[in-house]
Amino acid sequence: MANWTTFTRRTEDPKLAFIESLLTQRGIPHRRNGESWHAPILEVPESHIHLAWGLLSEDVFGDGQTLDDIDDDDPIFND
Repeated sequence: MANWTTFTRRTEDPKLAFIESLLTQRGIPHRRNGESWHAPILEVPESHIHLAWGLLSEDVFGDGQTLDDIDDDDPIFND
């Protein structure tokens, strides 16, 4: 049984759904588990947290920005 840990709690959709799709593509388990004051809480197993954090610092779109730098409602997440 996995020990789940908080990955994000200030990220809204559509960016959150995009992050979930990347986690799925990379085989990183994840789940939404409640909500914080700001947004849904996204959790990953503790054993995968470093892989998940690495995802936020990647230049996913090839424009020099990290995923973490991009606003939650940026139109790029609607494509």
